[in-house]
Amino acid sequence: MNSAISAKKGTAKYVMTGILLLMSVFLLSCAAGTVHMIEQDMKPPLAVKSDKAVLVVVRTTSLGWAIVVDNYLDGKMIGQTRGKSCFSTEVKPGSHYVMAKAENVAAARINFEAGRIYFLDQSVYPGFWKMRTGFSPMTAEEAKKQLSEDGMQFRIYNTGNPGPDMDAKDYQETKDDFEREVKEDPGRHKDTLEYKGYGKL
Repeated sequence: MNSAISAKKGTAKYVMTGILLLMSVFLLSCAAGTVHMIEQDMKPPLAVKSDKAVLVVVRTTSLGWAIVVDNYLDGKMIGQTRGKSCFSTEVKPGSHYVMAKAENVAAARINFEAGRIYFLDQSVYPGFWKMRTGFSPMTAEEAKKQLSEDGMQFRIYNTGNPGPDMDAKDYQETKDDFEREVKEDPGRHKDTLEYKGYGKL
């Protein structure tokens, strides 16, 4: 009887140790990567560029605040979000893939035009191990409302300490999956595929 109890206690100890280790890794992964962004005390000016497009990624909710979501343009890191935050980046005109990596990898393909600004809402929602993410286009009115709300943090990408780009294989697989989904269900990504952005705010 005593040996059975000891065995159960030993098993419980190993389980608790495993849980604590997983929690430590999880918390470290949440904190990791935030050094690639610089927080701004004041709202940066958002304006269109005559020769380029401007992409603004807006995470509108504090849900999953500690979870860092990495964002990429054609596989190159362009910024990260955590909590209620946003960042912007200039984009050369043409068709580009915007991707975000959390528990999953979300993707959008947008035909960027020079002189226009594009707002993407970066949604987060519960996954199996941590938060998952997705993109949806925002109207200029929605974006201005979200950007003016209390608690919105404005960040810029720290080019002095850039983050790692996507693994080439992961990027290609995500791109292929996206195009397959578009072929199988043309309406699935229609909102971002047809998103035209705005010529002015």
